[in-house]
Amino acid sequence: MSHSILAIDVETANRDSRSICSVGWSLLYAGEVVETNQLLVNPEEDFDQGNIRVHGIRPSDVWDAPTLPKVLELLYPTLQKVDLVMAHNASFDMGALKKAIAKYDLYTFPSIEYGCTVKLSRKLYPQLPNHKLNTMAEYLNEPFLHHNAAEDARVCALLMRDMMMKTGIADPRELHRYTSVKIGKLAY
Repeated sequence: MSHSILAIDVETANRDSRSICSVGWSLLYAGEVVETNQLLVNPEEDFDQGNIRVHGIRPSDVWDAPTLPKVLELLYPTLQKVDLVMAHNASFDMGALKKAIAKYDLYTFPSIEYGCTVKLSRKLYPQLPNHKLNTMAEYLNEPFLHHNAAEDARVCALLMRDMMMKTGIADPRELHRYTSVKIGKLAY
């Protein structure tokens, strides 16, 4: 049976994680990345210079971009079909989604089960100096543009592929059981 994983990443406009200004995703199906994309999001909030320095997204880039409800509507069919959603440092990305969903009162949004490639990589690559995404990209020998949501999601998906190949475990849920890493749930 082929498993599908949706790796996602968000970038934020300011210190409040609900201020999502970019959503990136990468779909891993049967061990291959079959889609990687990102959408800019109008966070309807002010941008902090520090955040702009990190990801390079400016208010002028998103003034005519869709708001988060529209972007999530586009992702909804894929979110429903995948076996598991993954993020690198999932507590940040899922926390941001949870706060943004609350901001827009999107309480009809479906619950999402998710895993974290940071937690998995700490268990499976203990020899590495750290488990930041740029370190993991270097370990995978992948070219990488950090803090670009699509790139971050792509490397997250490739990291899942590497971990599944390394362990011989093709089911992302089974990989979490094997490593004793809990699967989280974003629900209302």
